[in-house]
Amino acid sequence: MGIMKQKNIRLMLLRAVLILLIVLNMTVIFVLSSENGEQSAQTEQKVTDTVLETVIKDYETLSPDEQTQIKNQLHIPLRKLAHMAEFGTLGGLIFLLLLTWQGRVWLQYVAALAATALYAGSDEWHQSFLNGRTASALDILIDLAGALTVCTVILLVRVLIHYFSRKEAPKLKLTNYFLKTEKATPKLRIAVAADLHGNDHTACLRLLHDASPDLILIPGDLMEDGELENESASGYTFLRECAAIAPTYYSLGNHEIACYHKGNPWRHPTPILPSAEVRKRIAHTGAVLLDNESVMHGELCICGLTSGINRDKNEPNTEALTRFASLPGFRILLCHHPEYFMPYIRKTDIELTVSGHAHGGHWRVFGRGVYAPGQGLFPKYTAGVWENRLVISRGLGNHTRIPRICNTPELVMVYLGYRPEEMNLSNNKRK
Repeated sequence: MGIMKQKNIRLMLLRAVLILLIVLNMTVIFVLSSENGEQSAQTEQKVTDTVLETVIKDYETLSPDEQTQIKNQLHIPLRKLAHMAEFGTLGGLIFLLLLTWQGRVWLQYVAALAATALYAGSDEWHQSFLNGRTASALDILIDLAGALTVCTVILLVRVLIHYFSRKEAPKLKLTNYFLKTEKATPKLRIAVAADLHGNDHTACLRLLHDASPDLILIPGDLMEDGELENESASGYTFLRECAAIAPTYYSLGNHEIACYHKGNPWRHPTPILPSAEVRKRIAHTGAVLLDNESVMHGELCICGLTSGINRDKNEPNTEALTRFASLPGFRILLCHHPEYFMPYIRKTDIELTVSGHAHGGHWRVFGRGVYAPGQGLFPKYTAGVWENRLVISRGLGNHTRIPRICNTPELVMVYLGYRPEEMNLSNNKRK
């Protein structure tokens, strides 16, 4: 028997089992709905007693008055939860059945909910013909809430399975920003490659070659702290490749200094700065590491502000920032944390700051991020250009297994002194 034929037989058996379970589930709901008011009350009482005896310790030893009081308090919630469980199971089974066919998952999700809502409505209509029973729109909504809960869990599991099982290279987009500057400066094409986190850099290098930047800026979290000690780590290859394309400047994020709270959210570690050997290894790639220090690049003054996470504190080296802000020339600051902008950087007249760290808020809803470290829920500074002098990258990679949603990793290109029509690029954004 061929492999394809075996798969088809297994698929048919799976569908048959799911259809049988759906029919059984509908039958149970129909039988329970066929009871009149008195019979239904007796059934609900039996179910309530069984649940209370199972959940509440020594329930049988309580006095009749105490038992009655508990029953009166929990009877209605338990009855509604039972309805949610019945129709949650039905909706989940219908959704699983629909997933055995090819199609848009979102349409299958909506179809399962619609089918469940239709059966819930017919169930209420059926009850309206029985003595002591009435139809209730609220009960339909409660039934649908159960289906919505179960189907949503199945949908999330389906999305996660698809995400982690795909073998193709991760998607990466190029985002172009055009900034106006009041200070005279040569035209510049600046690439911002943030938050690679040791992930595959092939797609990013391809975009960098095509973009031909004048500068490549890496504002932190290129590698984890452990990878810095490994001279064969992919991050060093990335630095070498970048330096071969354009002058490359690199600052330290919280992951390079081992302050990432990975797996230990209650732990607040002290930063571990790169050793002399690591600094020498970075220098050999041709990239320039800027650890709270600045260098001149022609008419440009470029500084790297190291992540300031230190135990319970998260603040930058203000002396280094003040020193850099007092320097002449067009100043470009690599600052991993965009949350430093408002309290520390904004009050200076530094012309351009490039950041990352927020990963675009990881999940984006209606153009806003959901969560970012250092900013919490629904953060403000997760992507884009702010006040024409802060550029935030959504980052190139992940360091967790939680997938991004509506948040494609990006390489950012900042064009200073250029007009969009000069470059003929897609997704141009004028600032």
